[in-house]
Amino acid sequence: MQDLRGILSLLLIQLLGHSQGVPVVVPTLIKQTCDLLLHLQEKTSSLLSTYLTVMGLPLSEPGFALPDVVLLGLPSPSIGYLAWRRLTDGERLSETYQAYSLQLEYLQLVLDDLRALDIGQGPGQLTEQLSFAQAQLHGFVANLRSLLESLAQPLPTVGKTLDSEAHRPSDFERKLRGYLVCREYVHWIDRTVRDFTLLLDKFPA
Repeated sequence: MQDLRGILSLLLIQLLGHSQGVPVVVPTLIKQTCDLLLHLQEKTSSLLSTYLTVMGLPLSEPGFALPDVVLLGLPSPSIGYLAWRRLTDGERLSETYQAYSLQLEYLQLVLDDLRALDIGQGPGQLTEQLSFAQAQLHGFVANLRSLLESLAQPLPTVGKTLDSEAHRPSDFERKLRGYLVCREYVHWIDRTVRDFTLLLDKFPA
């Protein structure tokens, strides 16, 4: 509950600033968003291992990983170092906004899959962790939107979203898909921390 109050407080600061006709100062908004991002990173540090443990064999085997397997339609955070450094602030923020907007849909899909599988239900279980991550991510995407607006950057178009056919795989495909979503979510958080480290250097609060 305390974590949720913190998220709502950050969003309230934004809403009050805009409602009074005074734009939020960019360095302050970057610092607020970075604080929320670090909170997200802390909460996601154990998410992937928890997911694998709950899914059982073969996913729960020690060292399980599928580095060459990707989920079609899910944005990948992988990028070469030089390509990443050459991105402008606007390009970096636009990619991040697009990726997390889609991640919200995929997290909902994973939650639906877990309910269909009847796995990880109940207080303190995996579905609760994922639901909380989803709520936090909503706040983060809202901050990204405000930051793009404050920097006079156009709001990017989000790519193709999921359709109802995504809800019809086998049980094992559901488990594997959830693993890929959680893996890429954790990796996106790590990349975005690096993104905002650069922004903080350019716009110190």
